[in-house]
Amino acid sequence: MKRCTNKLWKYMKIKNTKIIAAFLMVFVVIFSGCVDGGQNETEPENTTNNNQGIIGTNNNQGTTGTNNNHGTTGGDYTYSTANVESIQIMTLESFPVQIQVTAEGYLPDGCTEIHEIKTEREGNGFNIKISTKRPKNAVCTQAIENFKETIPLEVRGLKAGNYTVNVNGVTGSFELAADNIFNESPGSIPSSPQVITEADNGKTINLENGETFSLKLRENPSTGYSWQLNLSQGLDILSDEYAQGPAPEGYTGVPGTHQWEIKAIAEGSQQVKGIYKRPWENETGTEDKFILNVEVI
Repeated sequence: MKRCTNKLWKYMKIKNTKIIAAFLMVFVVIFSGCVDGGQNETEPENTTNNNQGIIGTNNNQGTTGTNNNHGTTGGDYTYSTANVESIQIMTLESFPVQIQVTAEGYLPDGCTEIHEIKTEREGNGFNIKISTKRPKNAVCTQAIENFKETIPLEVRGLKAGNYTVNVNGVTGSFELAADNIFNESPGSIPSSPQVITEADNGKTINLENGETFSLKLRENPSTGYSWQLNLSQGLDILSDEYAQGPAPEGYTGVPGTHQWEIKAIAEGSQQVKGIYKRPWENETGTEDKFILNVEVI
């Protein structure tokens, strides 16, 4: 009896040990599944955060939303007045006369550009406003950019007189020597002012009182020589300009053309005299000379 009892007890101990081991095995498997499930839930969250941080914020909002939309596709702009430093008023050789204004200035950075140019005339004054635009919130180079704009003025039909030009506060003036009106008849061709050159030396031309002509003489100031003009009282110089001719590469001292715009202001026999010499030297009688006789009627 005692031997049977001992065998039964030993059998139960072995049985209980197997049950406990089996229970522990099941517990480990269940616990491992919980841990894996937690990791599987965490990884999608990290993926979502990364996508939002890189694609949503940096790429879409930081690059496309701000820079491209405002700078390129016509978003919000800041408008201002252009910084004009100087103007030059040019009278073109034509009739009716044409006037152009060249304005030069600078833009504060690489994003600012010319927006529009408005020209208004009040009496004998031309007011020109040049405005700029710049994309808001744009990141730009801070280097100053120069600009140059040529603006034609509507002067056809204006009366003779003095006129002023104001471009963003920088002022200048020009004169119309005669009424800028050309009465064209059907099929007529507008005439241009006479152009006089060295080939006309010693000749006589006829002008109406108030009419103009251009005098062009070759000159090379790099040698110290220049044309010195002397006009009779019935003639008046409206403009005096020198333009150097094209210079081959490596060459200096290339001659050019000296041009004067001359107006007849009194009737009678008038004359233009010119001598080609160095201004600081005395006249010797061997210098080149130019004479033009003008009959003003």
